[in-house]
Amino acid sequence: MEQIGSNAVSIPTAGRIVHFYGCGNDILCNANGAEYVPAIVVQACGNLIANLQCFTMAVDAPNVLRFSVHHKSEAFIKNEDGTTDQIYSTYWDWPSRN
Repeated sequence: MEQIGSNAVSIPTAGRIVHFYGCGNDILCNANGAEYVPAIVVQACGNLIANLQCFTMAVDAPNVLRFSVHHKSEAFIKNEDGTTDQIYSTYWDWPSRN
């Protein structure tokens, strides 16, 4: 696990399932109003970066690869004034455990 602030985040390994959050203009991964799509880690690129095979919501679209996707904890930066900026347009996160 890698320590991110006060939270520990598991480093991805090949074969693990994650959620991929695409940017607004990703017509394949955001089809049908999907906020995120399931993805399989196909290669861990070091720390919290991974190459992902994403399962799209588009009816006629194939599954797609997304390369060098950062974890959610690296996709946002907190400013000194307390606001948050998104520095990567796409990111992955572990599914919640219900």
